[in-house]
Amino acid sequence: MPSVLAFHARPDHDERYLTEGLADGRLVRGPIASVVRRLEGLDAAYRLLLFGHSHRPELLQLPGGRILFNPGSVGCPAYRDDTVLAHVSEQGSPHARYGLVELGSSNTVLGVESFAISYDHESAAKRAEESGRPEWAHALRTGLMPA
Repeated sequence: MPSVLAFHARPDHDERYLTEGLADGRLVRGPIASVVRRLEGLDAAYRLLLFGHSHRPELLQLPGGRILFNPGSVGCPAYRDDTVLAHVSEQGSPHARYGLVELGSSNTVLGVESFAISYDHESAAKRAEESGRPEWAHALRTGLMPA
């Protein structure tokens, strides 16, 4: 029986956030009840959900024990989304993020580790500037969007 499911944003939509909501134009963790509602209908056998889209690191255990893990972003620590409900997403540092999950027998989750490592983000920021994208350069250097 499967116990791990990986998807980009949400199991039912590739561009809608799973754990986030908006506050003052920024992504923040949404209410747990909203997260649970977004997962209604998903097979309860999936005990570990791996996801992304927001670029923000997140480790969340829901009532009942289901674990949700978003390691963050490897090379895009902040962005501005100018769609209908414009907002920014920010990791808060330029580090590349990734994670490791340790599974035990029957694919039970024994541990989740998050990593934030340095890399040559200055070279990437300079390339963004050369391409006429100063806002990306700022995000790559700081993990934040310019004011």
